[in-house]
Amino acid sequence: METLTYLSELASELGLDRSNMRKYVLKKGINFLMARDPVSRQTAMAFTAEEAEKIRSFRSVEGFNKTDSPVILNGEIGVFYIIRLVPELDSHRIKLGFSNDMTTRLASHRTSSPTAELIKFWDCKRSWERAAMDSATRCGCRLIANEVFQCDSEDETLARLEDFFSLMPKVR
Repeated sequence: METLTYLSELASELGLDRSNMRKYVLKKGINFLMARDPVSRQTAMAFTAEEAEKIRSFRSVEGFNKTDSPVILNGEIGVFYIIRLVPELDSHRIKLGFSNDMTTRLASHRTSSPTAELIKFWDCKRSWERAAMDSATRCGCRLIANEVFQCDSEDETLARLEDFFSLMPKVR
């Protein structure tokens, strides 16, 4: 019987937590098996030697190796974005937020707002999200619901965000 590498082992080896490792594997479309983990005794994702090596290779090509700490996939570094939710009806209604994966986040917004437009995004630490949002919306913006604002001037809101991020250290 072929030796399997379990998700938790591979995650630990590559410096990811199990949740991000699972997302990474699913996003890459890597084949996996479900098998009983001998340590936890629970059913878990497992990989053949060939598939495990493919994952290691993907990470290496993307600039990560065993000694690098993960940057993009660890959840702490991503982007702060501004999206125009329904531009054809109200160009002043915007959504602000943080995401580790802008493409997926925009696609998610488009399930309820098919014409949503990404206006701009900046590299950002998750811990800056609230401060960036408060800075951007400190005047001329009204909270509608859950990070959705009605802003009098998109240009002024963008200028406040540019100012905010110009003061912050580089994160990548």
